Amino acid sequence: MRAVKVLGTIVFGAIIIIAIGGYFFVRNFDLNKYKPYISEMVKNQINRELVMRGDASIGISLIPTVVVNDVELSNPEWAANPAMVKVQQVEVKFAVLPLLKKQIVIDKVSLINPEINLEKAKNGENNWTFGSVAAAPKVSPAVVASLPSGAQAAVQSSAATAMAGFAAKNVLIENGLVTYLDGASGKTTTLAIRKVKMEAPSVTDEMTVAFDLVLDNQKVNGEMTLGALQTLLDGKNPYPFSLEANALGIDINLEGSVADIMISPRYAVQANVYNPAGNMNAPETTLKALIDGDMNSADIKIQTLNLVNNLVTGTAVVDWSAKVPQVKLNLQSDKINLMTLTPNSTFAFKLPSLISEAQATTLVPDTAIPYAVLKQVNASVKAKIGQLIVAQGMQADNVDLTASLQNGVLNVKPLTFDFGGGNLTVTAQLNANTQGMTLTAVSKNMTLQDLHREFKVSGQGDFGVLSGGDVDLDINLSGSGATYRQLVQSLAGKMIAIVDKSVIQTGNLQFMTGNFVSQLLSTIGIDSKKAGQLNLSCAVVRADFGSGKANFPKGIAVNSEQLILVGDGHVNLMNDKIDFAVKPFSGKVIDTNIAQALTSFLKVQGTLQNPKIVLDDKEALKTIVGVATTGGAAYIGSKLALDVDSSPCYTALEGTAFSKRFPKPTGAKAAAQDVYQGVSNGINDSLQAVGDTAKGFFKAIKKGIKDAK
Repeated sequence: MRAVKVLGTIVFGAIIIIAIGGYFFVRNFDLNKYKPYISEMVKNQINRELVMRGDASIGISLIPTVVVNDVELSNPEWAANPAMVKVQQVEVKFAVLPLLKKQIVIDKVSLINPEINLEKAKNGENNWTFGSVAAAPKVSPAVVASLPSGAQAAVQSSAATAMAGFAAKNVLIENGLVTYLDGASGKTTTLAIRKVKMEAPSVTDEMTVAFDLVLDNQKVNGEMTLGALQTLLDGKNPYPFSLEANALGIDINLEGSVADIMISPRYAVQANVYNPAGNMNAPETTLKALIDGDMNSADIKIQTLNLVNNLVTGTAVVDWSAKVPQVKLNLQSDKINLMTLTPNSTFAFKLPSLISEAQATTLVPDTAIPYAVLKQVNASVKAKIGQLIVAQGMQADNVDLTASLQNGVLNVKPLTFDFGGGNLTVTAQLNANTQGMTLTAVSKNMTLQDLHREFKVSGQGDFGVLSGGDVDLDINLSGSGATYRQLVQSLAGKMIAIVDKSVIQTGNLQFMTGNFVSQLLSTIGIDSKKAGQLNLSCAVVRADFGSGKANFPKGIAVNSEQLILVGDGHVNLMNDKIDFAVKPFSGKVIDTNIAQALTSFLKVQGTLQNPKIVLDDKEALKTIVGVATTGGAAYIGSKLALDVDSSPCYTALEGTAFSKRFPKPTGAKAAAQDVYQGVSNGINDSLQAVGDTAKGFFKAIKKGIKDAK
């Protein structure tokens, strides 16, 4: 028993002595002696300078640990940043048992505050492709001699032998920063590494990676499964990977592989992307695509692009090797329903500011138009849509778009589609260099009853076109300006719509119920809810754009047996206000009805969103003066009969390319109209002289009309 006790004391004492000896060995072991060897080996292997400015030491714990501080790997001479990699601290933990078998197995590598600077030169050269790797590290005799004698033999072995049994089981990166500088474009992309954790049982097993990143101030997190490290180092076969991540609120799932990853990486990926409704002001979107590319470009086959059940397929080619990226799109869809693309649907989408702000009607801001966006990419686009549903009962078919964006100039040449039983051709240009825009649109063979479902007669009492209905549309606009206000103020050109001879059933028009058109028809005695026919000779809407207004120089005309109507006024595009003098004539003259005469002079005022029907004070005052001057009834009769333009469509189109479309007044009608216009002007000149009397009389009549209502 005593012998066992003595033996135990000896063994325990030996352990204490070995531990103390090991402690002093580790404490006094100078790892810094190996730094010159490591630096020279890296220099020979990849032709880069590795500098370890801080101390290198072995940690004293149950797990052998090597700590190296302040490490820097140089960039090639052409790079803007002299350092490719900077690490504040590198910590390597070794497995204990393999060390007993003279094997090096790394349990964990930790990188604290690493900085990685990736760069691509204008000529295409990059800093992550290293020089030729030597077959074995050749270290100078002086460096080898400086090493401890036990380490000199190990140094003589090849790099492959030194790596035998190596396995990085865990890698942890915290608080890092990666920057990528594209020398061609001058653009810098930053990736902040909050935390990256990689795990692999051995070099022959697949790796798993969990990451929490911030890409250009946007959160990116997820998990990856990578192929074995041995496959990556061999470089003989494509390196497989899979990714599940959330970036910018978008769910991303990728399955693919990368070939030649160490030399000239090329990838093939099956991508599945989902964007929830409203994220980034975009629609609920699902994208399935095959992507094949390299570090300069990508070919994309869009298998399915689902925008709220609007399906799109096609191809895309993206090339970012030049200073300005190039995009080529070819898209197709059988059907797109724009009604699903509303804020109330799952398509919470907002148009780009370049479009939406320019179309604002309540107020046009004096802010700069982002023309620079047009210079950030060059593109060519071809798109075909079988059916485009614009609104309930309105659609376009066979939509065909060809567009190009080159050096800041966007050209749409052309956009064609079948619409209203005919077709429309649209061309447009937006030029960032001249800060100008042009737009033309021409129709062919359209009919009114085919423009909208409610223009077709579906039953008694329903509004619709019984026959005729041929429509022509011609738009020609241009403008320029650095701001939205300047662009709208400079807008010039014409918009003309013409309806030829037609028979219209004046029933209930559902989508116009309650608006100022219904008010107008009711005011002149035409009840749109009661079925009847309007035998239309012609109708015209003409708008001349200038000085920030859409002017209608007697440009709204309706000529029929039952009704003649002329609208003269403008819409202020800067503040949404409208001011129209509307002169409807029902075709009947009642000499003694002064109220009828007054109600034939109407104005539409207010805004486009809230129009109002009011009396035209000036025209009504002229009527009262005429009554006082001529004795009353005779003037009212002539006013109703002769102040009505007998050829309003001709008048509306005068001075345009369509001026010969309809005949101008001839014979007795023209002479009588000219005589009356002269008399009317004379009366207008005498308004001031009889103003007080006439104004008082007018107020009384106006009050009587109001009371009668």
